[in-house]
Amino acid sequence: MKKIGITGTIASGKTSVSILLKRHGFAVFNADQYARMCTHNGNVICEQLKKQLPANITDSQGSIDRKKLAELIFHNEEARKLVNSLTHPYVREGMLKFFDSHCEDTLVFAEVPLLFEAGMQDDFDRVLVVTCSKETAVKRMMEDRDYTEEEAAARYDTQIDPQIQISRADDVIYNDGSLQELNTEVNRYLRRMRE
Repeated sequence: MKKIGITGTIASGKTSVSILLKRHGFAVFNADQYARMCTHNGNVICEQLKKQLPANITDSQGSIDRKKLAELIFHNEEARKLVNSLTHPYVREGMLKFFDSHCEDTLVFAEVPLLFEAGMQDDFDRVLVVTCSKETAVKRMMEDRDYTEEEAAARYDTQIDPQIQISRADDVIYNDGSLQELNTEVNRYLRRMRE
């Protein structure tokens, strides 16, 4: 089994690549989706976060409001470090279990937005970075997430430098075009991986 990590900056198209890989029949772990469990009332990480974050961070069901959490960690470095210190090990444990359950597969993928920041690169045989220009990312955030241009640029600027990601990657897919063009790039990439 070859384990491949997929990462890239915000709005680069990581999830689109994951969807295309799933259509080819590959197993893909989604770190963001798994991390959402940490915000559900009763989850061990959720309970730890509730003790250490502001009281108004929860919703009426006692779960952590993800929108409020995103705002908090965007503006508060200490809160961001706390959330990452609790969620990253939880996500990594889930990812390793996922790999174990797919040990018969030739290629297994994991979409991990903060792969390098969490120091998880050693969990993979190869790292694929999906990247695009800042202009493309800002445009996508404005269209898909209703951010203003200023909000989108601010979110982008808090990310790891894409050039650092590219320099650490084994493979890179540039995604400034259409979904059709991305599909072509993914097919090319898979041909290389199968060789």
